[in-house]
Amino acid sequence: MVIIDDFIKDQNLLNDINKDSTFFGPNGNFMWWDGWWNSPVDTVKKRLIEYIWKDNSFLDLKGIFGFEYWTGVYGPSKEHKDLPTHFDKDELLYEETGKMVSPVMGTVFYPSPIPFEGGYLEIDSKGEKTEVIQAKYNRLVIFPAGDLPHRVTPVLSGTRHAIAINLWNQVPLAVERNIMTIE
Repeated sequence: MVIIDDFIKDQNLLNDINKDSTFFGPNGNFMWWDGWWNSPVDTVKKRLIEYIWKDNSFLDLKGIFGFEYWTGVYGPSKEHKDLPTHFDKDELLYEETGKMVSPVMGTVFYPSPIPFEGGYLEIDSKGEKTEVIQAKYNRLVIFPAGDLPHRVTPVLSGTRHAIAINLWNQVPLAVERNIMTIE
């Protein structure tokens, strides 16, 4: 697991994220991008993904087919105040076959400076002590999302904004069937 505070040094990118009225769409609006090596970096979300992963030392991207990503907005006055414990997986494949196929790596980034209380990311470290990570502005968290159950605790006040990005070494079934939004 990797946690980096003050991750984005490019103030223009941070400003563009916070000015983009489309950045935080509905919760659960899953999107797919096949990467800068296949298609243009033509949205703020794709700029963020490229910023995180293009020149990284976290993971060799050979064999990565693309990025599944979605935003989460949680709060006591929102549709969702938390996210139950789960594994990231190819949801459609699991639903249809029971087969568990997971992403290679997961990423959570907190791009919003809006204050809130609660909304911790909890990651079960395979029988060891559960990692409790505070959601904090400009913090990046990288972890094996498919291997470790994780959740978001209830947001007690304010609004928690995050973007989750999973790296896949195979194309999820929903993408193959054109069910997931492809950007």
